[in-house]
Amino acid sequence: MEVLNSEASTPFYSTSDTPATQLDDDVGPLARALSLSPRGLTPQRWFVELALHEIGLSPHPHIFYLNPNEISDNNAVVNIACSICFKQYNIVTTTGQGYCPGQLHHFHSRFDPDSVAAECCHCGTSVNAFLEQSTLPQSLIYRIRTNRRPKLNNPNLPHFHDTLGILIRILENATKPDCGSVNTGSNMFNAKVLLDDSSKEFFEKTKFSLVDGRLQPPEYTPDNIQFLNRCLFQLQLVLIQEKPSEVNGLIPAHTLLLEKLGASKYVSEKSEKVLNLSEKASLLQERDSYHGKLGCVSDMTDDLIIEAFKAQIAHDVSTSHSLVDALSEIQKKRKSEKLEIEIICQKSEGIVTTAELRSAYRHFEIPDNGEGISTDVLLGLIRGSLKSGSMENLRIIAKARNNPELNLLLEQPEDDIPLDDPILDLYYASNPVGLSNIGNTCYLNSLLQYMYTVKDIRETVLNMEAYIENEQEEGWKEKVIDGRTLTKKDVAEAKEIVVELNKLFKLMQSAKSRSVTPSNRLVELLLSTGGVENAADNTPKRADQFFQQQDVSETMTILMYRLSAAFQPIVSEPGAKPIDRFSKLFYVKANKAKVEEGEKRLIQEDFSTMILNVRDDTSLEELMDDYFDAEEPESSLPTSPAAATGEEGSNDVKNAKDAKDAKMIDITVTELPPVLQIHLLRTQFDINDKTSYKTNATVSLPKRIYLDQYLESNQEEQATRFKRMKLWKNERRVCRKMLDFKKRPLNRHGSPFLNACAEPDGSLQGDATAPSTDQLSPSSTSPEVDPRLEDLGRIAELTETLKNEMIGLNEAEYKIHAVFHHEGGANFGHYWVYIYDDKAEVPRWLKYSDDTVSEVGVVRLNAPFFQTRKCYSVSLKNSPVSDIQHILSSHFTLGSGK
Repeated sequence: MEVLNSEASTPFYSTSDTPATQLDDDVGPLARALSLSPRGLTPQRWFVELALHEIGLSPHPHIFYLNPNEISDNNAVVNIACSICFKQYNIVTTTGQGYCPGQLHHFHSRFDPDSVAAECCHCGTSVNAFLEQSTLPQSLIYRIRTNRRPKLNNPNLPHFHDTLGILIRILENATKPDCGSVNTGSNMFNAKVLLDDSSKEFFEKTKFSLVDGRLQPPEYTPDNIQFLNRCLFQLQLVLIQEKPSEVNGLIPAHTLLLEKLGASKYVSEKSEKVLNLSEKASLLQERDSYHGKLGCVSDMTDDLIIEAFKAQIAHDVSTSHSLVDALSEIQKKRKSEKLEIEIICQKSEGIVTTAELRSAYRHFEIPDNGEGISTDVLLGLIRGSLKSGSMENLRIIAKARNNPELNLLLEQPEDDIPLDDPILDLYYASNPVGLSNIGNTCYLNSLLQYMYTVKDIRETVLNMEAYIENEQEEGWKEKVIDGRTLTKKDVAEAKEIVVELNKLFKLMQSAKSRSVTPSNRLVELLLSTGGVENAADNTPKRADQFFQQQDVSETMTILMYRLSAAFQPIVSEPGAKPIDRFSKLFYVKANKAKVEEGEKRLIQEDFSTMILNVRDDTSLEELMDDYFDAEEPESSLPTSPAAATGEEGSNDVKNAKDAKDAKMIDITVTELPPVLQIHLLRTQFDINDKTSYKTNATVSLPKRIYLDQYLESNQEEQATRFKRMKLWKNERRVCRKMLDFKKRPLNRHGSPFLNACAEPDGSLQGDATAPSTDQLSPSSTSPEVDPRLEDLGRIAELTETLKNEMIGLNEAEYKIHAVFHHEGGANFGHYWVYIYDDKAEVPRWLKYSDDTVSEVGVVRLNAPFFQTRKCYSVSLKNSPVSDIQHILSSHFTLGSGK
């Protein structure tokens, strides 16, 4: 196994780049160019590497300029030269016939002493640079310069920059037809040029003839014209060094070249200095940057860096350690959440960093990072060195080696490992352990960490023998759960989940390591349906396979269904629905009053998940109001501002009233469970575009929430108050709808002036696009007041009025306990969960991200609302009023379109 140095970037033209010997069929044109490096470069990085090509003994990057006399829109050949060493390159570009899936080409290159070849592995676009030494010998330029420095003993010698100016004019004239000769005896010539040995050699090199004191230009032919233009270009570059103010018409080469390569314009990272590829210092800085290891340059956005990173790994997986190292270093500097998520996703797929691997080998005192050591010897060394923290290090080595025998060793109970560190014992006693990702299982890890904190579930699983079903018992009666009759096979399979969960919870309770690992079997069983619709396939997974990422709420449903099947019900009466210790935790009992076509019907309903529709920036309280109070169907929503405001004569108003009369729903709660699941539905449908999209609207979660106003038992006693509150809520809904119309183009990504994201400790993180308070103030000096301010102001007033009206309704109280987050798309991404540790001496928030558990903040009594754009579902846990440890748990599901 090769472990690459992560401390510095090796130049891509280094001879350490060995040709690829075997490539996948879908690599594209790269398969036809096996002599190219497996490492890929973006066009910008390719230009940097060209600037470092054949720089010789002089430690300088080439500062390239375009030859202005050879630029043509129709000419695929571009001539450039370095203004320092005057080496010239003829650049030939050829557009490929394939398709580039990303934003930039991904060039695989070969840097030879006299040429550079590169080809995009996706579309076949190629670029070749052929090196030519300077047209005029540098030694000749040096002699001309030396003989044209005025000295004390000869002040009449011409200045070198004057000489260059005259020579440039002579060459320019020589490139024109019918050019006359130059009189070397004129005062001007002698004062500015001076005919001596060095100048005579110059004119010989440029094909002039000295006849009777006059310089005759070379014959006017295409070859001579091109040659003279190259000489002229070199003199202009020399003059840049001497007196740049006298040079006109020369431009840096990178602009035109990047345009030819389709990369002249790309979005730069705002936090980075814009890269100047014609600046020496910038090129030197890029040479050793971590961006270079990924084939990028330092001002590229996170998206471009991730794109290049993935393309790099796809073609050269052997360098994955160093590539993740480079990505990690960039992430540390930028503090980028996108890059952090990408690193976590890569690690979840088995990639470890070089530093992690080296540290793991050092833990077992294995030399040379295991190079040249057979598996048998490696296993012996590891077995003889097991100690506190060994399993995590073993897991890292096993991931890197992907060896079945190492994976078997991982199954050794950590209780068998000798422990002799009292400091670590104290640490593990007060800090929870993480859960290792065994292949795209971050969603399950987040859920299991949360489930472990629910005392009733944890203790029931840990003491499973006292509560487990015995389906083999004589007279065992079948159970019916969610309308499905369970067989003995269903119960047996569910019990297997409990056994695996019991093992995991015991490890989480007693482990003396940073993390423990859920078993593959547990994940396999939770991926099977067990009678739950829309769950994943039940096919067992091999150790080297990844699991399909699922929705946290779906997985929660599957897990609770299996637990209900595995354990004895608390109450089981003939003909009645069995009540078990798990469904009792989550199910709400409610009365749903439906009014259809003027007729009212009362329906008793149990549900474990409350689905709240998220369209715009709002609070959890508003969403719950919309859920419990009279709900208007989609057809009643206005399609114009007139409908939203209820102006008379609007057809939309009549349609809305007809729809409302046709169907209204009021929900009141008869019994609240300890845990109420709330799913935030973020998938919306754009009627105009006929497309679905996900809203990133911010949802505020208060530290405490009260459900008294929704209880059936309070409706009669508080009827007047609740009627008054409903009127205010309806007015607030109208304001929200008006706001929606005024900012409809912004809806897909949330309101830019409302979006503000807060960390769990309550510290707000403002949106980069959010204006300041002054910008939103009616007294702003802006010539036009934002039309949305009126609605925002009224919404704020109504919310404050409702808050005051709620005084005294504080019996059914809840408190935030956990918050699940997801970053990524519908079928990929990463889950992590914040969990409130109220058992600590000072209450704190802990972030659980797979095998890493870190403290993210101490809870302050008067901390502001929890605001997040990444929430997809919420769950509330209720405790007796006398118990101060009330819990509000927030589940955030994967954005799967549900």
